[in-house]
Amino acid sequence: MRRKDVITPEASVRTPRAPRQARGRERREQLLDAAAALIAESGLAAVSMHATAARAGASIGSVYHFFRDKDQMLDALAERHDVELQPAFHRMRERSDAEWAALSASEVFEQLIGWALRYFVRHPDALATLDLHDKTTHAEFRAVIDRVMRARLGPEIGAQAATTFDAVVLGTLLFTREQDPRSRDVVVAALPEMMATYLTALEAKRKRARG
Repeated sequence: MRRKDVITPEASVRTPRAPRQARGRERREQLLDAAAALIAESGLAAVSMHATAARAGASIGSVYHFFRDKDQMLDALAERHDVELQPAFHRMRERSDAEWAALSASEVFEQLIGWALRYFVRHPDALATLDLHDKTTHAEFRAVIDRVMRARLGPEIGAQAATTFDAVVLGTLLFTREQDPRSRDVVVAALPEMMATYLTALEAKRKRARG
C-alpha cells in the first residue's frame, strides 16, 4: 500500500542514514509527525523539507540527515501507516466464509471497510500518501470482497456485487483524498451504511427469488 519511491541517480548519491539510537528514531518520528500535521492542515502540497523542518523546530540539515528528499519522507509516512493497517487487514482476510455469512449487513461492512475508513479520518496523511493503486493490495482486498459477497449472495449476484462494492470503495477513497476534510469526513462516514443498505436489498431480492 505504500507510495512508489522512484530513486534517481542524482538522489541516490545522497543516501539518508537509518537511525540506530533511540534519540535518532525519536527525532525521525517527530519529523514524520510534522509532515503529517502539514498534510492534515493544508494538504500534500504544503509539505516540503523546509516546511517540515520549521514545523518540527528542527534544522534543515536534520531533515536531510534522515530523508533524501520529500518523496522519501512521504514514502516513510506511508510505510508507517502500512505497518499499522496490515494486522487488521490480515485478520479480515483470515475470517472464514461461515463467519462472514453469520454477520449482519452492517457488521460486514464494519469489518470490511469501517475500521479502515475511521483510520483514514484520524490520519489524513495516510489517505494522502498510501498508494491506492497498489495492484497487489487491491487484488487481495478485491478477493476478500468477492469471497464475502459470494458467501452471502451466491456466485452470480455475489460476483456482481463485489465488482460494485470494490469500485465504490476505491472511487470514494480517490475522490475524498482531494476534498476538503469536512466534506471528506461526511462521505467516508456515510459509506459503510450506504453499502450495508444496498447489500440488505440484494439479500432480500435473492431470498424472494429463491422463495
